Amino acid sequence: MSNVNRSGTGARPRASELMQRLVDEAARLLVEEGPAALSLRKLAATVGVSTMPVYTLFGDKQGLLAAMHREGFRRLGEALRAVPPSADPLADLVQLGVAYRRAALASPHLYGLMFGRPVPEFAPDHEGRAVADAAYQPLVAGVARCQQAGALTGGDPQRVALHLWSVAHGMVSLELNQQLPEIGTGDDLYLQALAFAGVPFLRTTP
Repeated sequence: MSNVNRSGTGARPRASELMQRLVDEAARLLVEEGPAALSLRKLAATVGVSTMPVYTLFGDKQGLLAAMHREGFRRLGEALRAVPPSADPLADLVQLGVAYRRAALASPHLYGLMFGRPVPEFAPDHEGRAVADAAYQPLVAGVARCQQAGALTGGDPQRVALHLWSVAHGMVSLELNQQLPEIGTGDDLYLQALAFAGVPFLRTTP
């Protein structure tokens, strides 16, 4: 069978599909078996490919970790940017929060590497930090839209966005670690937390 991409413009090439499979499996190995179990050779064997494409894509373990970190934030940024703007910027801001949780739950094994230090010797490089920052910007833009529309009070949208992001991150982390209290569903508790997080910034009419 030909490897030519016949699925049309915008489809991912096969090398990218393989990279995503490898990244997801590497994240699973990291979470379930620990940093010592993560090697390019074991990853190749687990996925069922030769070591050559794995070494070609990542180079070494540090390269693999960097790719995992970037891919996690790339997926998160893609999910946030996919939220369509509407005439209600405040509702759009809530949908950004919903998209954040959805992306985290879709890639739970990557989430720990994105926001934690499961491998102490790994630190994101400049490219990794840039991808992470880009994933954050749709939320900042969403806050700014709400401020411009008069739905939220003024001030630095970066600081407001950081507050909202920290609440979303905390709730998602609790859910991924199965530490949410049994007082409601994950959906309901998350949306309620988002609502509470936004209260200090809501513009009230005199």
